[in-house]
Amino acid sequence: MFKWSIIFENLPFLLAGAWTTFSLTVVSMIFATVAGLLVGLMNMFGGKVIGAITRVYIEAVRGTPALLLILIVYYALPRIGFNLPQFPAAAVSLAVCYAAYIAEVFRSAVESIPKGQSEAAFSLGMSQAQALRHVILPQTFRRVLPPLANEFAALIKDTSLVAFIAMHDLLFNAKIIGARTFNIMSPYIGAALIYLIMTTPVMQWSRNLEKKVE
Repeated sequence: MFKWSIIFENLPFLLAGAWTTFSLTVVSMIFATVAGLLVGLMNMFGGKVIGAITRVYIEAVRGTPALLLILIVYYALPRIGFNLPQFPAAAVSLAVCYAAYIAEVFRSAVESIPKGQSEAAFSLGMSQAQALRHVILPQTFRRVLPPLANEFAALIKDTSLVAFIAMHDLLFNAKIIGARTFNIMSPYIGAALIYLIMTTPVMQWSRNLEKKVE
């Protein structure tokens, strides 16, 4: 039976898990965005070999469940000497996963910019690197903001997967409350409401950005 009292009594514990969720999201998103930009650029301008390697990475990661990546990093890599604590392991796993998606976001944004702008930059004597830096990337960053906001909202929800390595995020703390109170519904609904509170402003911001870009 659902009881509001269980949520209110355990709200500090739920909020502690929500802070872990938010912190993990921010750290993972920062690394994923930087890595995604680099991978996207290497995929487009790195030549045949580097382009092929980055394409294999993108397709392999996008075809692999994020949960599996988390389990590999946290449980399998220590067997070969790479032993990471929970938070770094979770952040690395999620960053590796989302970097593949963000690389495609940057690739699509760069390809959406008219080729005439690159040709105009070359005609002014700019190198490819200078054209990217001064002409292409400034416009790219403006165009990728809405999809990056969507990825951020999705990442907030996907952090719940770290509960499988017993990390005290929002979902895992809700699970503990359910086991302690013998009431599963109440803490899970409380966790769902907190997830909504975290993701709704991000989604609204994304919609506003899309209107400005248009």
